[in-house]
Amino acid sequence: MVWLAISAVGALMPNKVPTVASPGISGVTEVAREMLDRVVAAAAPPGLMLVALAIVAAFVVARDVRRRDPVRRFTLQQRREGMARAAGQCEMEAGFGRRCSRPAEHGDHFYPWSKGGSTSMQNFVAACARCNRTKGAGIPSPGQQERIQRQRRDYVPSDGSVSVGERQPLR
Repeated sequence: MVWLAISAVGALMPNKVPTVASPGISGVTEVAREMLDRVVAAAAPPGLMLVALAIVAAFVVARDVRRRDPVRRFTLQQRREGMARAAGQCEMEAGFGRRCSRPAEHGDHFYPWSKGGSTSMQNFVAACARCNRTKGAGIPSPGQQERIQRQRRDYVPSDGSVSVGERQPLR
């Protein structure tokens, strides 16, 4: 968008003084038409690039839809196990790498279901309402994943898995 605005302003800047044979409306029309032609010529490449990026984005989104797990909701048993694993406390970050201190109310997909996250215990994370809303359908960073795994070592039994995040394979 910035490129488009700069192109339009640059096109409006005269780089030569137009020669108008006759003053009046026809001369003004000629100058306006020349300026419009320059704006269209300057805006065409960024506009085409924007269309190309939209097509690529549509393809990527369509591909991710094929990756979705057919099961969207965690079962009651999975929810109970996940909440027990987290000891009823939110597993998300509250800031500065600390674990949120609020009670867990939701069973959330760490890697979002809408982005191909599986409905499995490895992808289950206990979250309070605020953390769940804040995270939304955002894809967590590898750093967040490492920090949650490091935190889980403190409260998951030694025979339990501390890994978090699982994505469905592309079909």
